[in-house]
Amino acid sequence: MAHNQHDALFSLDFQADSSCATSVSTPITSLSSSTSNSDATLQLSDLKRYIALGCLHYNQSLPINAGPTASQPEWLELLFSSLPDEVKFIIGLEATRLLEASWIRMFIHNASGSNDSSIIRVYLLPEDWGRRYIDRRSKSLKLAMRDLLSRIDISPAAWNGDHSESEIQLFDPWASAENVSLFYLFNKLPSPAPTPEIIKDRYTKWAVEDLLESSSPLGDYESQPLQGLKARLYPYQARSASLMIQRESAPQLQLDPRLEIRQAPTGESFFFGARDGSFLHEPRYYESNRGGILAETMGLGKTIICLALVLATKGHLPLIPPQYQSPPRIRDHVASLGNIAANVIARNSLPAKAHLERIEADEGIDLSSAKRHLEHNHPRYEIPYEVSRMNRTTVIPPPRELLLCSGTIIVVPRNLLQQWRNEIRKHLLHGSLKILVLDSSSKRSPVEKRAKSGDDDLQVQSEFPSVFELLQYDLILFTRNRFEQEIQEGLDGRGRPAISDDSPLKQLHWLRIIIDEGHNFSSGFSNAVLVAKQLQVDRRWVVSGTPAKDLVGVEVDISSLEADDEFAAVRDTTMGQRKSFSPKDDIGGAAKALGSLASNFLMVRPWSDAEGESKLVWDEYIYRHEHQHRKTYSGFSSCFLRTLKGLVVKTRPEDVERDILLPPMKHRVVYLKPCWFDKMTANLFIQVLRANAITSERSDVDYLFHKNSSKARQSLIRNLRQSNFTWTGFSMEDVASTLETSSKYLAKPDKRCSIEDANQLLESSSIIAELLNSDAWCSLSKTHEVGLAIDEWPQESEEAFALSYPTKPAMVGITQLLEGQSHVDSHILSDNPAEELKTVGEIERARLIQIEETEKSVKTKMQEQKREDSKTGVPSSAVGGQPITSRRTSSSNPDGEPEVSVVSASSLRPKKRKLTDEAEKAQLPETSPLRNTRVVGTTSAKLSYLMEMVLKHQAQEKIIIFYDGDNAAFYIAQCLEMLYVNHRIYARSLDNIKRSQYVALFNEDPDVRVLLIDVACGALGLNLNAASVVLIVNPINRPGIEAQAIKRAHRIGQTKEVLVETLVLEGTIEEAIFNRAKKMSRNEHIEAKMLEDDTKIMDIIQNAKVIPIDPDEAEGLKQFATLEVPQQVFGRSGREKYHRFGHVDIKSPEKPTKRSRTSKDNPAKKAKVEQNGDVFEDVPVLGPPVHFGAAGDTPPGVVPASIFGGSAVGPSTAHTAETN
Repeated sequence: MAHNQHDALFSLDFQADSSCATSVSTPITSLSSSTSNSDATLQLSDLKRYIALGCLHYNQSLPINAGPTASQPEWLELLFSSLPDEVKFIIGLEATRLLEASWIRMFIHNASGSNDSSIIRVYLLPEDWGRRYIDRRSKSLKLAMRDLLSRIDISPAAWNGDHSESEIQLFDPWASAENVSLFYLFNKLPSPAPTPEIIKDRYTKWAVEDLLESSSPLGDYESQPLQGLKARLYPYQARSASLMIQRESAPQLQLDPRLEIRQAPTGESFFFGARDGSFLHEPRYYESNRGGILAETMGLGKTIICLALVLATKGHLPLIPPQYQSPPRIRDHVASLGNIAANVIARNSLPAKAHLERIEADEGIDLSSAKRHLEHNHPRYEIPYEVSRMNRTTVIPPPRELLLCSGTIIVVPRNLLQQWRNEIRKHLLHGSLKILVLDSSSKRSPVEKRAKSGDDDLQVQSEFPSVFELLQYDLILFTRNRFEQEIQEGLDGRGRPAISDDSPLKQLHWLRIIIDEGHNFSSGFSNAVLVAKQLQVDRRWVVSGTPAKDLVGVEVDISSLEADDEFAAVRDTTMGQRKSFSPKDDIGGAAKALGSLASNFLMVRPWSDAEGESKLVWDEYIYRHEHQHRKTYSGFSSCFLRTLKGLVVKTRPEDVERDILLPPMKHRVVYLKPCWFDKMTANLFIQVLRANAITSERSDVDYLFHKNSSKARQSLIRNLRQSNFTWTGFSMEDVASTLETSSKYLAKPDKRCSIEDANQLLESSSIIAELLNSDAWCSLSKTHEVGLAIDEWPQESEEAFALSYPTKPAMVGITQLLEGQSHVDSHILSDNPAEELKTVGEIERARLIQIEETEKSVKTKMQEQKREDSKTGVPSSAVGGQPITSRRTSSSNPDGEPEVSVVSASSLRPKKRKLTDEAEKAQLPETSPLRNTRVVGTTSAKLSYLMEMVLKHQAQEKIIIFYDGDNAAFYIAQCLEMLYVNHRIYARSLDNIKRSQYVALFNEDPDVRVLLIDVACGALGLNLNAASVVLIVNPINRPGIEAQAIKRAHRIGQTKEVLVETLVLEGTIEEAIFNRAKKMSRNEHIEAKMLEDDTKIMDIIQNAKVIPIDPDEAEGLKQFATLEVPQQVFGRSGREKYHRFGHVDIKSPEKPTKRSRTSKDNPAKKAKVEQNGDVFEDVPVLGPPVHFGAAGDTPPGVVPASIFGGSAVGPSTAHTAETN
């Protein structure tokens, strides 16, 4: 290095009439004359106190260069007091002002042979030194400094006197950039690597060492599980739990986020604050947070990591805050040695009780006397009451006493409570933790009665025990609803919500609080966050695989891809594609949500309000802003990366793969050829779209795609999506109406449409006109049934059951078939099981006729008043709710249709015999013709395929079916019932308790083989690894939602290869939208709140082509989607298993259900329906509501309680969540 800081410093004294330089012998003479204090002069002369900032280049020679000599150094200092105006002009106003104020010192390179350029070294006085002598508050000087920084060259070559400008490196005056996306930063965070040696507390260090030693490398079964766990942790799980403990007990010092480390040309480091332009020699630190975000990817065992964390630190206590630490107790008498030792232990928060219990277990000795001393000296401290203003009458309340508590609070969504309880039972040894479960009570299902008898370590209640009883629990499991109940309005003295001082939660200083699915805690104003912030808690954790919306692990992001490439290669490709910083994705959104978590619930300094300091604005510092005052969002800053590393605990997928190998997952798309009914439904929707567009001449609000027609358009598109499974919403009148509208328009002489439009309308009209000649289609339209093609139905009753008699094969509605099947199977031991089967069919036919007639009368009344969403050429059924199936005994419609009423014919039905075990296992005689009655096809290609897949896999595999649309769930459930395949429906209409019970039943009961899940609620933290086949009825088309749905099965605990199939109807609008959605970029998905917001998808819908149909397809079996293996209808084997599964449900006491009242005078009057304790207001009712009981009590043909939990109210009122 050219400049040696140990050399004597020389200055140049400029004369007014000469450009020569003279040196002086002491460094003191080089200082400004404005410094009078000799001590200040001496200190400010020390160049070691300055930051070597960089160099300034000038394209001309300053009039001082005389070349180095033996008496003159290579670098000469410029003094403001003796600078001529010519030199001040050359170096610039900013440098001159800063030099005058002693903010900088400047040294010019005194070298021969450089007459055409000059280099000046700049040394900067840091703000954390010399503030007594130099004023650093001037805003104008700060602006001058920022302007000067833009010209500073920080290259070592220039610093060493190289006049070449080829390697200039300008000082970056803004925050160092991380020009990558949040997704990339999140997925590139280093995997947990705990270092027990930095933990000073011996007990905590032992806990971490036990965790790491108890983990099981792949194939190693010699290590012992952590004490209290039934099974060994995977190594990555142990590392994550260990790092969590390390961060809790040994927080490290983190650099102030306002600062970043920069390197001087000399190689030394200094600290720079980009937003305020500050320079420091010494750093400012904050203690890192005692908590953070456990963001392990869904399915990798976040629950067991949390349980291991609690087990490993069982009995550990929070520290008494130093400001509240009381002096040692002065006693009136000499205490026993045991009491003195216990008091010292309590003051230092040592986990003595847990340590003594461990010694008792290991060595078999009794230490109860020592534990009694600890109980009598329980650690506590007092917080003095703060009085804002004192006067003579002020009475200071007594201080608030807090007891130290070793318990951990875990807050979970209510729908996941049962899953947490199941996981606790699955992973923890009985008695290893004392656990209290708190849930909000309801009249319908009091929580105190929901606990399993004898389950002493998993008590459930709604009210808190006393404070001292609460101290005995290791884990308190809250539902979020119950947790929020602790907040009350106006209790803080200022009218704001607060926790009552009498609440046991507020009387304890808790060790830890964990929030499952904690991304919902990002709001600072929710009651749950308000409760959490008012608790005295040492350690705070958020648990979520998606800590912010759309922020997921790369392995989840690609799990929905249909790829044959190696997983690692696909992962790397995806990371590369999503690496770049995107303003649309990375400004606000997930980044903002993380800031909310940090500043509100996690209370991370300096982002949160803290005593004695104001919080930082998140957006100011996590982004690179290339302007002093405005926010330019030019990328993330290095500060953000440091903050993420200090908050998030997440293992990279490649490190997980080294520790555990999940079974492979095969995801494929199955393209199904639509049957005649599928094609006609698709073409009918296309006809409606064409008729509306052409007859409205694509103008005004009559046009579905007009900006003011969004409600009708969204409803039609939703129905169009669900019609790809099946659709019976169009009536014959609807078909005739759209044909008439089209014909009249085309006959108009003044019509304004192109020849192409006219030809397209004629094309679709001619195709759907055939529907009016199809008895089968008309029957399905009237009955709202899915039709089954049946071979050899009993001849004497075929006319009563068939919907299109006498065509062959006979088409029977699924509801009617179930009635007939139930009758025969219940009489299977009789001489003629089919006796009176004709009567059953006639009753069902009468019921269907009544439904049809009532529906017609309702439609007639509705047509008398103009619907606000009616559109030219669009039948009301196309933009209304889903059609009500004949099986759904009550339903409500979003459009508010009047109720319809059906007279029950149950009194005419032949009496059903009570089922016996013998009857359930009995088989039809080999010679019985009933054995030949078989289902050979259905009116839905997807339904036929689902039946085949279920029958193929259900014996060996459990199956999840994701459906879209409640009618689809009903139809699938009816077919499963016909096949005697045990199932449940995880529907939106279920309460959280019933949902939890269904999940537990599916995972634990070997008889329950299929779980149907609404895609709108099926990706919310469920663990369904009992399933190894996942069938998606309609493409989800949202990669994030699809990936989360798939992860319900493909997760830790899965031992089988997972098969995922997405069903797509070939040649339909569905296929075109599916292909477009696959090609959409992530930005396009984000911009399209609903998929129809995408212009290309709208083009697909508006310009859809009809599906060509061969004339032969409309006849006989060719109409149907055939089954590869026809299925026997009567006397199927395995019936005893189907009926048995209804008795394993966990039943809660319920009040008797009430029959809804129907007004005789006003059939349009809404009803108030109470079903199984749930009250539904303003629900239009279809006939007298049927209330479902246990499976064994279910009347013939009625959906068992096992399907929708007893609620007969159809979910068609709820708007389907936008998933595709």
